[in-house]
Amino acid sequence: MKTYIRSLFPLLIALLMGSPAMAQQAPEIPAPAWMDSLQHARWGSLSVPENHDDPQGRHIQIAYVVVKAQDSSRQRYPMIFFAGGPGGNLLDPGLVWFLQNHPFSAERDVIVFDQRGIGYSSPLPDMSFASFNILAQNADAEKELELTRAMVADYKQRCQAAGIHPEYYNSFQNARDVGMLFEHLGYKKYNLLGGSYGTRLARVVQDLFPAFVNSSVLDSPAPMSTDFLTSRLDSYSLALERILDYCAGQPECHAEFPNLKDDYFKALKRLKKKPLEVRFSDTEIFWVNEQDGIYLLRRLLYQDGSREKAPRLIRAFLEGDPEPVKPVLQYEYAIIEGLNLSMLLSVERYENFRPENTPAAIAEHYRQLPLIPAPMGFFDAFYRAGQQWHASVLPVADRNFRPSGIPTLIFANRYDPVTPPEYGHLFMETLSNGQLLILDESGHGAGNQDCKDLVTSTFMDNPQAPLDTACLNLFGE
Repeated sequence: MKTYIRSLFPLLIALLMGSPAMAQQAPEIPAPAWMDSLQHARWGSLSVPENHDDPQGRHIQIAYVVVKAQDSSRQRYPMIFFAGGPGGNLLDPGLVWFLQNHPFSAERDVIVFDQRGIGYSSPLPDMSFASFNILAQNADAEKELELTRAMVADYKQRCQAAGIHPEYYNSFQNARDVGMLFEHLGYKKYNLLGGSYGTRLARVVQDLFPAFVNSSVLDSPAPMSTDFLTSRLDSYSLALERILDYCAGQPECHAEFPNLKDDYFKALKRLKKKPLEVRFSDTEIFWVNEQDGIYLLRRLLYQDGSREKAPRLIRAFLEGDPEPVKPVLQYEYAIIEGLNLSMLLSVERYENFRPENTPAAIAEHYRQLPLIPAPMGFFDAFYRAGQQWHASVLPVADRNFRPSGIPTLIFANRYDPVTPPEYGHLFMETLSNGQLLILDESGHGAGNQDCKDLVTSTFMDNPQAPLDTACLNLFGE
C-alpha cells in the first residue's frame, strides 16, 4: 500500500539546520487501511498553518480523498464537498465507496476532505460522547448546565495540554486551508457543494478565492449573522408551528391527532413531572425529561418525513411510550459518531455567539416563544458553558458575506428546524447570480435526493443555462 510517507532524512537535516519553515511542517497522514479496497480514489494530506496569519507557527494536517471520474474524457471541473456541523467528518469508507459509483463522479473528479480539527485532519479532543452522556442523565436544566461547564473546562485543558489553540478553528482559517488545497490539487476551477454549516464555509471560500470557483451549490444555508442559541430556538419554533398547522389542515392527521398542539404542551409537562426511561441499547439508558423532549423533537424534525413522524413522537411522550423514542436516540447517536463537538464549539463561539445575549436577554427570548416553555436540552447549557471555551469572537459587523457574482444555487426546505427558507433569502442578499429553490419538504437537507443530485449536476455542467426543476417539489407550485 502506498502511504505517501515522506522520508525522515530531509526533515532531520532541516531540524539540524534550523529551518523554521520545515521544522513546523506537520507529518503527513498515512492512508488508512480501508483505502486499499478503493480502486478509483487517491488519498493525500496537506500541511497548513494552524493560524494562517502566523505561517511559521504550529502546523496541522488536512487529509483528503480524490475520487476519480468514471469517464474523464469530458474534463469537467471537479466537485468539492463541504461537510456540515460544524464538525462533521467526510473521510469515511462507505461514503467514498458510494461516491465512486455516484452520478456526481460520472464525468468529474469528486474531492472530499476532513476540515481542520475533524476526523483525520488533526482532530481536536472531542467532547461529543461526554456531552451525550450528560444529555442522557436525569438532570434538570440547572444541573445540566453545571455538568456542561465542567465538561467544557475539561476539554479546554486537554487542548491546552496538546498545544492546540481552539480560537483558530473557524470558518476563515478553514477556508484558507481550502485555498491551499486548491493550489495543491492543481485544478483550474472547482464546483463547490456545501450542506448546512458547509454552506457557510463554501460561501466564505467563494468570497476569498473567487478565481477558483466555477459554481456553488448550497443546500440548507447556514449564515453567520444569526446566533447559535436564539436562532435555533426561532427556527425550531417556526418549523414546529408549521408542522402543527400542517397536521391541523390534513384530514387524516387531524383525525388521528385532533388536539396535537395541546398534546405537545401536556407531553412536556408529563416529562417534567415523570421523566421517561428509554433503554435504547443493551447498555444505554436515556432519561427524557422536559428539556430533552424539546431537544429530541427538534432532532426528529431533521429527518425526511418529519411532518408525519412528529405527531407520533409527541404522543409517545404524552403516553410514556419509550419505543417510538428509540429511533430518534439512535439517529442522534449516529450523528454524534460523525461529529466533533469541540470543533463545532470552536467555530460557533467565534462567529455565531452574539455578545448581547445575556442571561436576561435569553430569558426574554424564551418568553417570546410559547412553543418552547423550557430551556432547550443540550443547546441552552452548551451555549452558556461555551462562553468559556475561547475568548476570540468575530465582531458582529463582520459576520456577513461579500457581494458575489459567482453562479450559486440554493436549496431550502420549508419545514427545516435549523436552516429555514428565511436563511436562503439572507444568502440571496449578496448574490447577484443566485437562485433560491424552496422545497415543500420536511427535514434538514432532506427530500428527493436523486432529483436534487440531477439538478445539482446539471447546474454545475452549465451554471449559466436555464435550470429544469420539474422533478423538485417546490413550495407554491
